[in-house]
Amino acid sequence: MSDRLISLLFVDQDAIFRLGLATILSNYPQWEIIDQTDNLTDALTQLSNNQVDLITLDPNLRDETLTVEAFYQQIKEISPQTKVCLLSYDLSWEQQQEFREIGIEGYCHKGDIIEVLLENWQKIIEGEIVWPVISSSQLSELDRVIPKRNWLSKVRKSGIEQINKNLQLIHENLKNHPRSTWDKIFWQGRKRELLTARWLVEQLLPVDVIVVPSPKTNSQIMRTNNLSSIGTLVATGEWLTIFQKTNDKLENDLKNLTEFLLEIDILKPEKKQEILTLVLKQFERIISDFKFIETKSMQKSRNRLSILERLWRESALIFLSKYCLNEQQISLEDMEILVEENEELVSSEILQKIPCFPELFDYIVLNNELETQENNQANLSPEKKKETILHNVIIQVANGIIALILNYFSNNEEVKKNLYNIEMASSREIAKFRNRLAWEYRKKEYWQEPKNIFESQYRLFFFTEEGIDCTFVYYPRQRELESLRGLRWTVTILLEIRDAISPLLRSLVGTVGTTLVYILTQVIGRAIGLVGKGILQGIGNSLSERDYPNKPRKQNSKS
Repeated sequence: MSDRLISLLFVDQDAIFRLGLATILSNYPQWEIIDQTDNLTDALTQLSNNQVDLITLDPNLRDETLTVEAFYQQIKEISPQTKVCLLSYDLSWEQQQEFREIGIEGYCHKGDIIEVLLENWQKIIEGEIVWPVISSSQLSELDRVIPKRNWLSKVRKSGIEQINKNLQLIHENLKNHPRSTWDKIFWQGRKRELLTARWLVEQLLPVDVIVVPSPKTNSQIMRTNNLSSIGTLVATGEWLTIFQKTNDKLENDLKNLTEFLLEIDILKPEKKQEILTLVLKQFERIISDFKFIETKSMQKSRNRLSILERLWRESALIFLSKYCLNEQQISLEDMEILVEENEELVSSEILQKIPCFPELFDYIVLNNELETQENNQANLSPEKKKETILHNVIIQVANGIIALILNYFSNNEEVKKNLYNIEMASSREIAKFRNRLAWEYRKKEYWQEPKNIFESQYRLFFFTEEGIDCTFVYYPRQRELESLRGLRWTVTILLEIRDAISPLLRSLVGTVGTTLVYILTQVIGRAIGLVGKGILQGIGNSLSERDYPNKPRKQNSKS
């Protein structure tokens, strides 16, 4: 192929993935990114104003005005020479066949390395069709597979179609029929509600699956030329083992073995397991999005708080929509607004205080080795430390979700029935639990955390076979120590004073104690002993005189 610039247009709803792809392509000067967007309408506008060789499209992207098929047809009308390549993590064989019949030129997997992607994109631009291929023997085996469709799959499909139709009507209504300000606010609210409902349906209801006789056949069907076949995760390695071990430990007892109160302690055992598993799976999915961005330039970005916020936001929306949604009191739109409004508060109170998350994330995504310190109280190995940090992240994010439920749904009878332990379901017990939590927050804020900072350590919760335990690991916190003010700073001063005077006090107490022992035993004790001895001797003499009277005196006789 010639050395001319190849122009690309990215269409994907995940802004972080688009940024990562653009970042890594900056190392390949032959490839030029014209633009990147998250909707099909903007993509058509960019195509009208620019010459584009290839459009990469997420087939799961939804647009209230266009379908993928209509989008592809308009592309060919505007720019017939422009090629389209689907780019997705999971696309079933049945979906691939549907998109291929539309005429789309290729499908690539998001999880593949950049060199393979660029090679396949070049083939597509040159006129080749890049789709998964199967042999004749595999095809005959495929003919025998049985489509497995359940009623939930049918509900999912019909529900999404209905939501898309309503979104189309609302869009036309807002565009073509001018109304009052209040009418616009109402219809825009309905639009947000439908978009949220569609997202929830896509997340919670299953898609159609194909049952294949053996795992080997299934992997062969889904394998493309130079494309790897994966499941829910994108890469392989040590971190996958850590995630799997964590998932296995969630099957054990999850009772709190520590002296510290956790928000998730109010949940039934099965609900506690459910929310922790949900957070773990959502974290896996986010890692799948980021795992593609393996470039040195990503190491310069140290802001990992947005990732934690995304993990909490998505997990909270799924969990609350399942157990706290009540159309008579709170709608899907209200639920989404509630999560957004509380994100900053939860972030400042819980998420920002989760230790070692940036290092864990960089280890997973960028393969950076985790820094380990030998002088930690738990004497953790590097592998165990990574696993413990992951456990703590999952527990704290789940705590943030339950904190939101306790603040807004603590006295909802349906929520109490579905989620809370029976012994903690009364209004009084809930109030006592929330008061204890408030005390734990204050104690941690003004005593435990300054103490941990002063002692250069973090407290981490982790899963064991018996339940949830905690440990302390060494970590340099000098910068935090220097930034302490007010009461938190006073705590460190008191600790330092205690450390300074405690040896003197111990020595003084020891000296005084020794002196007192000497006085009591050698001086007072002996004196008391002598007095007692004298008393006993006197008593003995008295008894002796009583038992043996004096002999009579002899009278002198005179002759």
